[in-house]
Amino acid sequence: MKFIAKNCIVFRDQTDCGACDEHCPTKAITMKEWKNREDGLRFPTVNPDICIGCGACEYICPARPDKAMKVMPLAVHGESLPPKVEEQVKVEVDDFGF
Repeated sequence: MKFIAKNCIVFRDQTDCGACDEHCPTKAITMKEWKNREDGLRFPTVNPDICIGCGACEYICPARPDKAMKVMPLAVHGESLPPKVEEQVKVEVDDFGF
């Protein structure tokens, strides 16, 4: 995930937001207090180590025309493998047991 501060409405418009933080399922995005401000304005910070690349932050970001959050694919997401087919064994059932 890449955070582009110049696109973020908190930085650009000096207003509250936090939509990305509210929609991140792993809390890879958290809001941090902006020091030296008396109005309590908070800005998003990103921990890419726990980002799963789901795209919730990018989808919900209200910044226009360019989003402040950009999800970058991880190498682990680059290849989709078919599920393993396990051997199925037929089981004979004489009774339901009740």
